[in-house]
Amino acid sequence: MNTDTFKYEAMLQSTRSIYKQPMGAVVVCKGQIVGRGFNKVHSTGVPRLDGRHAEREALNNTTAKYRKNSTIYVCRLAKDGSLALAKPCHACYTVMKKMGVKYVWFSTSSDWIRMIL
Repeated sequence: MNTDTFKYEAMLQSTRSIYKQPMGAVVVCKGQIVGRGFNKVHSTGVPRLDGRHAEREALNNTTAKYRKNSTIYVCRLAKDGSLALAKPCHACYTVMKKMGVKYVWFSTSSDWIRMIL
């Protein structure tokens, strides 16, 4: 698999979200997707009070041994289905760094950007 495949998989995950700003993420380790997630609402049903970010969902769905030195791909779709900015928030950045994630690829309105953690 290559980066285009992982970007596409992150985009597919974002289509599963019911948020106004749908985001999806995949965790990749040694060339394989080892975790998937999308932003979602838990228990209260109020996104701002009880939302889960796609990055955290993907990491929570990844076995701990695959998190270290992994790469996360994060995608957000605009209302028209085009790519939109999906730069991880500070809280997600901190969690990813703590878990040993090495790189993050995130979508922008025109392309993808790779960030080293």
